[in-house]
Amino acid sequence: MNLSLERFSFGRSLTIATLAALAAGVIAGSFFPAAADGRWGGFASVVETLGAAWVRGLRMAILPLVVSLLVVAILGSRERMSVARTGGAAVGIFFAAYVALALLTLAVFPPLIRALGVARGAMATLRLNASAPPAAGESMGAGFSDQILQIIPTNPFAAAAEENILQLVVFTIVFAVAASRLELAKREAVLSVFTPVADAMLVVVSWLIRVSPVAVFALAFVAAREIGLGAAQILIAFAIMTSAVMVVAILGLTLTAGTLGKVGTARFVRAAWPGQVVALTTRSSLASVPALVQGAKARLGLPDRLIGFGIPFAASTFKPSRLVSTPGKLLFLSWIFNVPIDVFGYAFFVGYAMLLAVTTVGIPNQHARNVMLPAYLALGIPVEGVVLIASVDVLWDFSATALNSTGYLAATALLPREAAVAHEASPEAVAT
Repeated sequence: MNLSLERFSFGRSLTIATLAALAAGVIAGSFFPAAADGRWGGFASVVETLGAAWVRGLRMAILPLVVSLLVVAILGSRERMSVARTGGAAVGIFFAAYVALALLTLAVFPPLIRALGVARGAMATLRLNASAPPAAGESMGAGFSDQILQIIPTNPFAAAAEENILQLVVFTIVFAVAASRLELAKREAVLSVFTPVADAMLVVVSWLIRVSPVAVFALAFVAAREIGLGAAQILIAFAIMTSAVMVVAILGLTLTAGTLGKVGTARFVRAAWPGQVVALTTRSSLASVPALVQGAKARLGLPDRLIGFGIPFAASTFKPSRLVSTPGKLLFLSWIFNVPIDVFGYAFFVGYAMLLAVTTVGIPNQHARNVMLPAYLALGIPVEGVVLIASVDVLWDFSATALNSTGYLAATALLPREAAVAHEASPEAVAT
């Protein structure tokens, strides 16, 4: 069984509406007096209430969504493990690339934030929802052994009631891994319970996404009333930083594939360029697959059976842009909301991102932020920040598709030549 969110994709019209709502909210909030009273004060109160209501609706869906989605993803991934074992070298390459990209983001993002002059705590006043979940940031100053103990729930139901998402995620992963060891009939019984729950909660999320321009307007309005046009500058700064780090990641993958893949950097650039152009113009890394296959054959001279497995398998499983954008968002949001994140918290976040990137295939970029939302909340990042920062995703989406396209070809070039695995795996990979 494979959970896919493609049916909840709303296209470019929603993206345009969200950007328009963001711009309108920033402009309206910037020129609206923060101390306004009377009817204008009433208008501001209504707008703030709309934003708060939307945020509460999103938080309402988080707990059942994270539990059901993780269970379905981990159990459903068991059927793909035969492909993963067949392409064990590919899985190792994906994992190494994810770790490298997360470390690159950790090394580059903080200096970029300071270089662009983004003030620490610049949006700390933007909190329309309740306070952060208990223990979300309390363990940051504790020792390593205390941190380990604090993420292990003594009562998963209490953790859910207290919205302690970190403990709930740990329990759900343990439960799902244990359920994956059951015999087939029992495993399918567990899936039959959680799959409808996951689908139902995704429908709820899709309803919220449909009206997200209203929420973005409200959140941008409130933020702009507090800090003026600086709100737009902060969001644009994030888009610039993310694009810059993704360009660095493209260069890193190119050099790595050319050197370790023994195909030559110049040849790799010529092979990857047509696919990158397609990815940039269509904003779809999957659309670049035919051009990448042609480049791998004509420019790199890779074996047909290696290409036939490597590129489709990477296109269905490997999403390098997510290990730049999501950790980058975490670092940026922690800065502007003044929420401390230590190495332990960052490692948890990256591990969660890698788990979902590997086990939950077929998720469009616009929905990746929804399945990652529990991880942000677990570390004390407010929902408002995640929603606002996601409204400018389109500004760096071009570099993200180019990075994914480059990653597909780089991963294939790095595969051992003797690992020309059974071509039967590729139709499954393409279909996923």
